[in-house]
Amino acid sequence: MTKITVKKSDFMSFLSTFTKGLPDLRLVVSNTRITVEVAYASFYLRKYFVAPTPFDEDGGIHIADLDKALRFIKATKEEYITLRQIEPHKPLHIQAAGNKLQLPSTDDIESASKCVYIRRLLEESQNEGWSKFGTDRLSTHATLMSKDLLSFSNMRGLLGKDTDFKLRIHCGEQEMGIVGGKASSGRLFTTLSVTDTDGPATTVQSMFTDTLPSSLNYLDDAATRMHMGNDTRVIFEQTSTLLVVVNVGDD
Repeated sequence: MTKITVKKSDFMSFLSTFTKGLPDLRLVVSNTRITVEVAYASFYLRKYFVAPTPFDEDGGIHIADLDKALRFIKATKEEYITLRQIEPHKPLHIQAAGNKLQLPSTDDIESASKCVYIRRLLEESQNEGWSKFGTDRLSTHATLMSKDLLSFSNMRGLLGKDTDFKLRIHCGEQEMGIVGGKASSGRLFTTLSVTDTDGPATTVQSMFTDTLPSSLNYLDDAATRMHMGNDTRVIFEQTSTLLVVVNVGDD
């Protein structure tokens, strides 16, 4: 059995990161850490939740109905909640004092079904110093603060549907920019400084669908290391978050 007791406010803040269209989640519990991985065709996300003390029982927890779980947790006034599950495919029990929610579960968690393959690619990439990802050559690396990226993500609604976005970085000028939209209907720009750059002193760029701005919301407001090449995926690396966004035309 896997069992965790967590502070409601902290855990709710963590889970709320995943509410943007995700139906379910797989939690992997180990000592003081909860790891969540999400993988779809357009992006991969890994986030950590770290508790001040070790959890009761390590293992896996499957939240097959994320919306109902969040609504129950949000409604309770208790400071702490407990989640327990005998096995991932068995019912999930969420308890807040005298209030209890039982949810059916399944081994088939949609949001995590592609994670094994992506995880292997990430391990290989990290071992290579982020110089490549699969067949992509990641020639450019830089550090930035994600605050402006988060603001840009929240402005996505100013543009029409199916808008593509160009992400470009120039290590020589220590500048990164994103532009989306068309001159006829409106364009959106963001420019921010980067530091600790490693790459060519020329413009490196890649095109993305509107998954790029929506995925940026998964980032923490913190220092971020990015890895990219010409016409490749982009990887954003933070202490508790790793985000990979797939570029246009990538198979």
